Amino acid sequence: MEDPEFEPLPSWLVDRVAGLDVCDGYIVLIVDPQTFETDAHGPFDGLRVLEIADRFRRDFDRAGLTDVVVRVARLHGPGRTKDVGRAA
Repeated sequence: MEDPEFEPLPSWLVDRVAGLDVCDGYIVLIVDPQTFETDAHGPFDGLRVLEIADRFRRDFDRAGLTDVVVRVARLHGPGRTKDVGRAA
């Protein structure tokens, strides 16, 4: 049964979106907006990085540091720099 509000993406677009996620792993970035101190933890695989980021977020919240920013970012090794900024 098809969802009338769901329009499938064309295969060429699915391939392009999947290509955006090609990376060498993921890192957790933590930024303290008060001190501008920044830490990076990783690399991790896709599921593990979400667990780590969630743990950091909960730990900072429990410590009353709700303004500390926790983000997940893709990691690209030096061998992939030739692809950065290249039009597809």
